[in-house]
Amino acid sequence: MDALINSSPVPQFGINRDHKVIYWNKALEKFSKIRSKDIIGTDKHWQAFYSSKRPCMVDLLVDGDMEKFSYWFPDYQKSELVEGAYEAENFYPHMDNNGKYLHFTTSAIKDHEGNVLGAMESFKDITPRILAEKELLESEQKFRSLVENLNVGIYRNTSDPSGYFIQVNPAFARMFGYDSTQEIMKVKVIDFYMDPQQRKLFLEDLKQNGSVISRELHLKKKNNQPIWVSISAKAHFNENGFIEWIDGMIEDITHRKTAEEKLLKSEKRYRSIVENMDDGFCIHDFEGNLYDCNEKFARMVGFSIEDMIGTNLDEFSSIEMMFEKNNRVEELKNTGIIEFDADFKQKDGKICYYNIKSSIVSDEGDGLVHSFLRDVTKRREMEEILHQSENTAQKRLKEIEAIYNSAPIGLCVLDRNLRFVRINDRMAEMNGIPSDEHIGKTVHEIIPFLAEQAESAAKEIFERKNNFLSREFSGITPAQPGVSRTWMEEWYPIKDSSHQIIGINIAALEITEIKKAENALKKSEEKLRLAIEGAGAGMWFWDLENDLIEWTNEYKHIFGVEPNPDTSFRNILNVVHPDDQEKVKDAIQKTLQFGEDFKVEMRTIWQDGTVHWVYSLGKLSYDLHGKPKEIIGIAINTTPSKIAEQELQETLKQLKRSNAELEQFAYVASHDLQEPLRMITSFLQLLQRRYEHQLDSNANEFIQFAVDGAARMQELVNDLLAYSRIERKTGKFEEVDTEEILKQITFESRLLIEENNADISYDNLPVVRADYPQMVQVFQNLLSNSIKYNNQERPTIHVSAEKKDTDWLFKVEDNGIGIDPKHGERVFKIFQRLHARDEYEGTGIGLAIVKRIVERHGGMIWYESQPGQGSTFYFNIPMEM
Repeated sequence: MDALINSSPVPQFGINRDHKVIYWNKALEKFSKIRSKDIIGTDKHWQAFYSSKRPCMVDLLVDGDMEKFSYWFPDYQKSELVEGAYEAENFYPHMDNNGKYLHFTTSAIKDHEGNVLGAMESFKDITPRILAEKELLESEQKFRSLVENLNVGIYRNTSDPSGYFIQVNPAFARMFGYDSTQEIMKVKVIDFYMDPQQRKLFLEDLKQNGSVISRELHLKKKNNQPIWVSISAKAHFNENGFIEWIDGMIEDITHRKTAEEKLLKSEKRYRSIVENMDDGFCIHDFEGNLYDCNEKFARMVGFSIEDMIGTNLDEFSSIEMMFEKNNRVEELKNTGIIEFDADFKQKDGKICYYNIKSSIVSDEGDGLVHSFLRDVTKRREMEEILHQSENTAQKRLKEIEAIYNSAPIGLCVLDRNLRFVRINDRMAEMNGIPSDEHIGKTVHEIIPFLAEQAESAAKEIFERKNNFLSREFSGITPAQPGVSRTWMEEWYPIKDSSHQIIGINIAALEITEIKKAENALKKSEEKLRLAIEGAGAGMWFWDLENDLIEWTNEYKHIFGVEPNPDTSFRNILNVVHPDDQEKVKDAIQKTLQFGEDFKVEMRTIWQDGTVHWVYSLGKLSYDLHGKPKEIIGIAINTTPSKIAEQELQETLKQLKRSNAELEQFAYVASHDLQEPLRMITSFLQLLQRRYEHQLDSNANEFIQFAVDGAARMQELVNDLLAYSRIERKTGKFEEVDTEEILKQITFESRLLIEENNADISYDNLPVVRADYPQMVQVFQNLLSNSIKYNNQERPTIHVSAEKKDTDWLFKVEDNGIGIDPKHGERVFKIFQRLHARDEYEGTGIGLAIVKRIVERHGGMIWYESQPGQGSTFYFNIPMEM
């Protein structure tokens, strides 16, 4: 017995008939700090609980004095768990800092004849439970006050089809235009619905899911005025699985829905004009295996549709997207539809970013998912919802405070002096000051720039001009100094039991970005209108059902007549050139049958008989049943550009003929001059040899001048002939190893290189498609120029190449004398020399030949240089010709 009592975790002690302690276990030693050896045999057990001597329950039980039981322990009662035992609770303020609540159980120790030999007493610390019960009571009182004063509608109603309200808060009554909560109790729930069928669907969802989160419903007020609301509700079931009642939270979203409808109506008319390309679309499973896609999606990643089918989306995903894949798939499985931004790798390695909307079509097997990809920016900010809405309307302050503080709108309560009494985190965040620093301070102290507007609104509330006030506030808060922001706020009076206004409930939603978006949309629409009108384009709207085409004012400039309000498609077709009418009909047929964009270029015949060119494009839109409803498009008079195009083609033809004739003349002239020049040179040289010693020095000098001039003319004629042969004598394009060309040139020019002590180096050079002899001539001319125009002891030349988009970019660098930038493109002109003949030999045609060869290969040549700092010549050759 002693061992059992001593090992018990519950503090226990026992006394005999003489009130002497006979048991004092370890748990009680720890609690009382009194050792058993010091207390057993004494009657001082009261010291464990009291500061002065007074009877414990065991003392009264041993004495059998039940009257004193009632005196010392007024709330004592018989134990329901132990027969013959008694229980009581008491508060001991001297224990610890704040006192303790203890629960005692005492029972008598009897012999086999039923005589009382003593008594045992045990106890446990119930302080946490008592404090929790008190806190719960306070919480319930605060909760009731909050529900009554909250500006969000709270309700409880029955689950029968018609339904009646069990309880609503004042905000609910105000939201629907009722004067009191009592008045609303007389109205059936179904009478609030614009469509009673929605009540049935709402109840079915509750029965199936247990709760509904942020359901948007179209209801009606007392005066039958429609109202859009967002409802979050939770069903409470009995033990038989039937709904006993429904708790819900309701928010007026009419303002937001109205704004959305206006935005949708505005966008609908103009979006089809600018969106001529469809979204990327694909069908895949949860693992990313691709089953089908449209051409737009295939183009997004640089493949054909055939190449895409059977691949996995992981092949085009970035590393960041791969890390997020599992999270996205899990979210999709949980919600059924997701929207997010992601990046994809194209075939060429380029990263592009898309907005992706995915929805589950089937979750059987590996699942089936539809995904739409669009390269667009986000148009609206996300709205947060209350994550714990399924627990709303529970009588717990902690939960209602969480909802209050986590609300996506700012909430606060002001007293009559406009001091903050309560504020949630969102409102504090808007103001830029912590929540606790608001309490007790006035609006003027916290947000002075908004104080005047707040005082004006409060005056209307307190003077009872308005039971409800909704308006926009604009100004600056410490959250964003210097930045003007806008809020939509709703103000509700808080009344006491005598209906006196004692404060104001405020709900605030920041609409700064919405305002910016509205202004941006207006500007965008105006820019679009000005752009269309500035381009000389006319807009048209074809009502397919009534066959009426509405035109803007540009109609006259396109068809030569004023627009007719009753214009039909046949009227338009009548002014189209007869040869183009079938083309127009076919384009319209494809648009109506397959939904293709309407695109056609046609000729029109004006009333004066003149023919004009028109380019028109349009986009088909459908009604709610998927039936073609309207085609919206633009039309542009392209006659001036057509005339200019025809004139340009004729000019090009004439230029081509002129160039051919000039090339033929240069070739013939240079070729036919060869023989006379050879004869002149030969006879001059013969005259020099025979009569050199018979003529005086002046005559010999004149002959030498003539010989040199003939030689220079011979050189010029040869260069001109080479220049004219670039286009006339061309080889076939083939794979040419430019590195092998460099090896060949350095080998064949080794004497020139050694004589000038030159150093020629080159990197790994590519294989290109080119005319081999001409490529040799390009490098030969550039390298020889780098050696010739160089005054260094060791001329240094380096040749390199790199990929640049779809070209090979070659670079020839040297440390020569350089070129003055003022010469510009002159270096590439035929027979243009930058130096005197006695400085550097040559005719000045080398770089002109290089330029012509590079251009023949579809490239360009340019240089970078400064006098005395060397030169770098660049030229590019396409990778594919």
